[in-house]
Amino acid sequence: MNHFIEIYENVLSAEFCQQCIAKFDASNEHHKGRTGHGVDPIKKNSTDITVSHSEHWQAEVNHLQQVVLQSLIQYIRKYPFALVGSIALQVQTADGIEQISYVDIPTLNDESLSRLIQTVFRLGSINIQKYNQDEGGYFYYHSEIYPHPSDAENNALHRKLLWMFYLNDVEAGGETEFYHQQLVTKPKQGSLVIAPAGFTHTHRGNMPKSNDKYIFTSWVLYHQAAQLYGRSNQT
Repeated sequence: MNHFIEIYENVLSAEFCQQCIAKFDASNEHHKGRTGHGVDPIKKNSTDITVSHSEHWQAEVNHLQQVVLQSLIQYIRKYPFALVGSIALQVQTADGIEQISYVDIPTLNDESLSRLIQTVFRLGSINIQKYNQDEGGYFYYHSEIYPHPSDAENNALHRKLLWMFYLNDVEAGGETEFYHQQLVTKPKQGSLVIAPAGFTHTHRGNMPKSNDKYIFTSWVLYHQAAQLYGRSNQT
């Protein structure tokens, strides 16, 4: 049985990763890591920057988004129902409107598939996170879909996939541990992990033992209904 967890190695260069780590360490934009209910170091002990909200990180954000999209194209080719299983997609052709099904995904070139992906999905806010050696970790087993206590748009309920870049190698500890799959992913510089966001892929981040751990992380989310369907969802 497939576990739907994909690892794309060496998608970020060592130079880019090292520059981001140095930029993080020199920054004054740090804040304590938060869970959906706020700061709770018993569950998550990290130092973060929400780079999507920082004018100083926009070049890095743009690069990360491009790399995620290219890897997401590969992911959807392998798991087409992630795109077409819940929303009926249509395209206008010379012969009229045609439905897009899972059997059509292999026939699409990257550009066409990218357009479909971006029609349905958006990328969430990106955090860079540091987990200190022998101290940090996201110790609490968690999944990513839940009703947020303070977000009126409830973006957390729109999450489809999680994604995470490892910015440095961690020889001991620091693994991402998926509970049901009994799978751990070892931090390797430049690698990207993509996995489903729901309870089936409940996971935690283990404490790094050999050295500090740095990651970028976010989600793939559905667009809001009004954008997806071209009308308000209010009656």
